[in-house]
Parts: sequence; C-alpha cells; structure tokens
Amino acid sequence: MEKHLIKRVWVDDKNVYAETKDGLVASYPFAIWKRLREATKEQREDFYLSYTGIHWPQIDEDLSFEGMFNNAGLCERTLREDSVCYIRQEDKE
Repeated sequence: MEKHLIKRVWVDDKNVYAETKDGLVASYPFAIWKRLREATKEQREDFYLSYTGIHWPQIDEDLSFEGMFNNAGLCERTLREDSVCYIRQEDKE
C-alpha cells in the first residue's frame, strides 16, 4: 500500500488544507462540519495533528487525512485508514 506523509496543515477563513510531502493537497470546507462552521477563528486555528488526522481540542472535532484525500480523489480508503498519515520527526528517531 502506498503511504502519503503529511507535510503541513493549515486553515483559512473557509477551509482546512493538508499537503503531503509528495505535493498532493486536499481540503474540506468548514461549512460541511457543524462544529467547525460555528467555531471562531481562534478555535479553528487551535488544532494538532495525530498519526491519522487533525484534532481541534476546543470544539472536540476530528477529521481524518484519509477521508480528506479520498474525498478529493487522491487516495483510496483502506481498512486501517492510514494511507495518508503524519509522522512527527521525533517519532522517526
């Protein structure tokens, strides 16, 4: 199975984006997720990355990388849902 590693994640006023190290970019509009749609800018900007996705602690919302990239037509769903993942540098050592 091909794995895509997340390089960076960012938000703007309307979307959350994720880019892989091989240059693929996927996004979700906040409008389709009630908690993200109703969140403040500060709440949207307060997220952290896990191995499989993005977590917003202030609003208790999670989105998976694989869901984002599958929705964009850039990867296929897997049973393990880890074809797109984030590995921190310190986890590699």
